[in-house]
Amino acid sequence: MRIRLFAIIVLVLSGCSLLFAQSGNVKDIRQTYLWDVTLSMQGKAPGAPNIWEQVKEAIISDIQQISDDRTEIVVIPFQHQALDEWREYATSAGKAALISKIEAYKIPLHDFGGKKTTMTCLYEPLQYVVDKVLSVDKVDILKLMTDGISDEHQAEYEELLSRWCEIAKEKDAFGFYIMLTSQAVEGRTVLEKINPCRFDAIDVADLGGTDVSLLMLTPPKNVAFNVREDYGKSLAFRLARSGSGTLQQGYKVHVYSVENEYIHVDAVAELQSDCSITVKPDYLMPLEQMVDSLPIDVNEKVMLRMEPAEGMDQLPYAMTRILDAPTVMEMINKTEKTVKFHVR
Repeated sequence: MRIRLFAIIVLVLSGCSLLFAQSGNVKDIRQTYLWDVTLSMQGKAPGAPNIWEQVKEAIISDIQQISDDRTEIVVIPFQHQALDEWREYATSAGKAALISKIEAYKIPLHDFGGKKTTMTCLYEPLQYVVDKVLSVDKVDILKLMTDGISDEHQAEYEELLSRWCEIAKEKDAFGFYIMLTSQAVEGRTVLEKINPCRFDAIDVADLGGTDVSLLMLTPPKNVAFNVREDYGKSLAFRLARSGSGTLQQGYKVHVYSVENEYIHVDAVAELQSDCSITVKPDYLMPLEQMVDSLPIDVNEKVMLRMEPAEGMDQLPYAMTRILDAPTVMEMINKTEKTVKFHVR
């Protein structure tokens, strides 16, 4: 059981990271481990399993797998608040320094009502990350690892989650709520109620007998559509894949367009083995009118979104995830140049 849990956590952690390895984003990546270090992690609470060593080993293994030495690594042990902050870059020396601190960490006790113990609070540590870690100059990957729900400040935690979407888009951040035990799974209801974008819940505890390898899909950042040549045709996209998961046959993607004057897309398509999909848009005006309406010197931009279709949140499809990132379709309104060669 101990080895299996460790392996599951490692796969989940690495899957969260691999999502961004092929995203094409020019900004460097920062990985933050918000690590629950309460006594229940050592099994010192009613019904709580001792997962202390497995989680430590999983974090260490995940850190060791980071290959880009420009990646910044932040480890924040937390209880009712952030207790410490360790920062290093993913060089050999930086990794070694962090691993040494993780291996040697001892759970500190605090006085609550005259009793020396620990308390879990998710609001203060998450707010700490928002205020002290996230920034616009990097892509931030936050891995919130806990075995329980908040003991206090639940209303403040929910209010912060309600603002997470705006914060995450502004600072280019992505959160993963990694549920380590059945108690932590109760926290899923909060996420489901608020449904913040760029914050995924991953249930480690309930995945014991299944393949937990994650397949991550990244929508293309930009696609070109030449109005004069592509009008009336279907739209084809290929999503970049990463992670060690397997694409399940029948996995479906919902593609939809943000409101615009030119096309309307609201379709579900099955992902092919090469991670490509094809959808048929509705053209909102005749070709001649569209050519007259669109500028020639600059390209009008239409925003498209891709997300798992209905039902794809159930196993085995749930282990395939799509990055919450828009696709910009540039509407080109001029004939593509061609070159003719004359051979004598």
